[in-house]
Amino acid sequence: MANKLLITPLDGTPKQIVFADHGTDFDTGGNSPTAANDLRITSDGSFETNVQLDLTDLADAAARQSAKFDLGAHWARSYALRAAIEISNAPTAGAVIELYFGWTPNSTAANGNPGALTGSDAAYTGYNSNLAATVLQLDGPYVIVCTADYTGTVQVAEIGIIKPRGRYGILVVKNESGDALHSDAVESNIVLDPIVDESQ
Repeated sequence: MANKLLITPLDGTPKQIVFADHGTDFDTGGNSPTAANDLRITSDGSFETNVQLDLTDLADAAARQSAKFDLGAHWARSYALRAAIEISNAPTAGAVIELYFGWTPNSTAANGNPGALTGSDAAYTGYNSNLAATVLQLDGPYVIVCTADYTGTVQVAEIGIIKPRGRYGILVVKNESGDALHSDAVESNIVLDPIVDESQ
């Protein structure tokens, strides 16, 4: 009898990767995301790896890079990419927020990165402020297609499936929505959910 390849429910092996402003806004200092917009599997950290990424006030046409993250010694072949984003004023319907990944086998934050990535949560401008050309050296774009909704409405999007090209990575968020992101990052979180095949 042939084996079945089934999808195993997320159980923390490997862990979900959660990009958010863990240092200031997201579930920090008494701030809590609305349950409907919280894309984490759990909130106690048992199934997640938290990665710092502050999207507060990210301007239109600007980009932000995350801290370098570690998928772990054993990672999934594929991950589902999902996001919850709040925009400060009316974005252009149909405009996008672009997501890119820089992959590397090097664990040191600033070493071995493509596209002038630093491996720290910071503004990202590419080589010599040539952002538009430099992001083309990264994996992507994966896009969130925006509606015209803004503050008070958090846009939650299923973005797609990615296949990591290394154990370590850096996420870049490039805002092309037509307006800045919200003035706090309480609701903003982006996740990579491992898709784990189990043979039976």
